[in-house]
Amino acid sequence: MYIFLSTIFFFSISFFAFGQEEVKIEFGKKNLLFDEVLVIDVVIKGSDKSNVSAFPDIPGFIKADRKITHAKGQTHTITQNYTPGREGTFKIAPFELTVNGKVYESEATTIVVSDPRDDEEEEDSELISPENIKENAFLAMNIDKKTVYVGEGFRVSLAFYIAENNTMHIGFPDDLNAQVDAIAKKIKSPDCLEERITITNISEEHRVIKGKKFLVYKFFEAIYFPLNNQPVKIPAVELRMDKENKDGDEEEPISFKNKPYLINVLSLPDHPLKDKVVAGDFSLVEQIETRKINTGKSFNYSFKIVGQGNFSTVNVSSPINDSFFDFYPPEVSENHNNSLTLQEKEFRYRVVPKDSGQQSLDKYFYWIYFNTKNKTYDTLKSKIKIKVLGKAIGDKGSGNSEDIFEGLDKLDTSVIHTNYQEVIKNISNLLIICMILGCVYLFSRKRTGK
Repeated sequence: MYIFLSTIFFFSISFFAFGQEEVKIEFGKKNLLFDEVLVIDVVIKGSDKSNVSAFPDIPGFIKADRKITHAKGQTHTITQNYTPGREGTFKIAPFELTVNGKVYESEATTIVVSDPRDDEEEEDSELISPENIKENAFLAMNIDKKTVYVGEGFRVSLAFYIAENNTMHIGFPDDLNAQVDAIAKKIKSPDCLEERITITNISEEHRVIKGKKFLVYKFFEAIYFPLNNQPVKIPAVELRMDKENKDGDEEEPISFKNKPYLINVLSLPDHPLKDKVVAGDFSLVEQIETRKINTGKSFNYSFKIVGQGNFSTVNVSSPINDSFFDFYPPEVSENHNNSLTLQEKEFRYRVVPKDSGQQSLDKYFYWIYFNTKNKTYDTLKSKIKIKVLGKAIGDKGSGNSEDIFEGLDKLDTSVIHTNYQEVIKNISNLLIICMILGCVYLFSRKRTGK
């Protein structure tokens, strides 16, 4: 019996897990050099099918090869590559792809294609400080923005650069983790929230600066969100490394310093929600279970916010029930990649229609934020319209609704109901246990007496 029940439980869980298909449309790097490719991935999880319609043509890019990779656990990745046709800034509007018979919409995004020489010149001006170079090596702090709005994140990273032709052996010391923690405390401003990016393995990268080849080792990265309009001062920091001495038999410390930075912080424009909105670059991805449904039958709707910003403060207000719909509190989930360059927060609602007709969801599902690219307040709102069929339902508790969640929002949990039959049963069991213990005691005492 135990094996039978375990088998049923296992297959039930397996059926439920594999029945939940998840589809994501993801962009690769958004700041490209002219000789790099734009990558768009469709990631399918929880399905043995991987049918994806043709990817769209994107102005300014040439559609290149397409490939598919399969991983364990019913996960498939369909990759479409595009090669840049020219330099410039390209705004890619949301597009639809049909995946396994269902339609999914991508996020809107902006791709910047630049000349490799321009990128190299920018690195030269930011990284090279002659007074900080020792033994053909230096410490560099990179900051992606010099001016931000209140609440807008800016990224700070620290990396150690050493020339590829350097004959002096320089390595990271044993106390590197302690040094990084001390540097993080020194960098963090009390006027900022910090989102630290975990770097478990320090990887080696190759970079060319002013015609000279360097090996780059990034060991610290974090995103900071200013809480007010006070300038953020980032002080110079010091990193101690180990190098071989002149005899080559022992190591001795060598210190590297970077230059300080100042981040200007702008106040948000006046608005009734100025102190409540999130600042960042966001787009909306929405999914709906069906666009045609009968009254009284619930459906699932997903409102997913994707982009860059302080997602810990992203929150969507739940719609208010009216004569057309009842809304249940959403299930909230948050995901991001390791570098936090792409984050998303999803709000999954269960909705019950109560009246027939053509209904737009934009007045129920929307989110106001400050768009840091357009430098203005913006609203992400639903673009979905649904058709509701059937008779109007005035009261879900009237018995007309077929939804399993019927009356859940009206359930009074403050009243404690006493099950007297269960109480009597428990008292009887307790008395029986006491009688058995008493008999065992008397029997033991009688035997001892003999």
